[in-house]
Amino acid sequence: MHTLESQNNRQSEELAAKVSRLKHIAFDIEKETNEQNRFLNSMHLDFATARNFLGGSARHFTHVMSSGRGDRRVMCYLIGAIILAFFFLYYTVSSFRNK
Repeated sequence: MHTLESQNNRQSEELAAKVSRLKHIAFDIEKETNEQNRFLNSMHLDFATARNFLGGSARHFTHVMSSGRGDRRVMCYLIGAIILAFFFLYYTVSSFRNK
């Protein structure tokens, strides 16, 4: 009879330990889920900001292209400057990489 009681106590302690581990795992899952939800919410705000920025840029580009000849000339100069800046940065980075 004493053996059955000690065996029952041992199994009861093992079950309590397993329940405790399961409880800690559940809390860890909840914590990780909350962190991921906060991260996704911040990404949603970043994407919304980027979408608004791109929408505004597209509207501005459409306005510039539909307006008079002077604005088109400015746009061509701007595109040329961006291309030159790209080649300058490419040359600079490649010269540092070769050293």
